[in-house]
Amino acid sequence: MPDVTAFGRPEAVAAVTEFAPSIIRTGDTIQVCGGGKRLTLHERAEPGLRALLSGHPVYLDGADEDTTILADLLVTEGLCEPLTEMSSSGYTGLVTPVTYSKQPPTSA
Repeated sequence: MPDVTAFGRPEAVAAVTEFAPSIIRTGDTIQVCGGGKRLTLHERAEPGLRALLSGHPVYLDGADEDTTILADLLVTEGLCEPLTEMSSSGYTGLVTPVTYSKQPPTSA
C-alpha cells in the first residue's frame, strides 16, 4: 500500500529492504546503502537510522522531531514503510518493537 501523506504521519514504521541496509560513518556524515538507494546524512542521524533500519517495528509516539522527520524521509525513499494493522501483525511475538519512553515536555 503506498504511503499517502494526506493521512498524516505514520504511528509506526519498519524497514522493508530485502537485505539489511549498510550504515557507514565517514567523518561527520553517515551513508546508508540499501534497496537500490544511497543516502548521505549528518552524523546526528545515526542513532535514529540504526533504530529505524533495524528491521524491528519502530513506534514513533514519543520520538523526537528529528526521528519522525528521518522516518518520513526513509518512507519517501522506500527504505521504510508505515505499519498498518495488518502488516504489524507479522511482527507480533517475533521481534521486540522499538519505542521511545522520553515524552516531550508539556507546557504548564
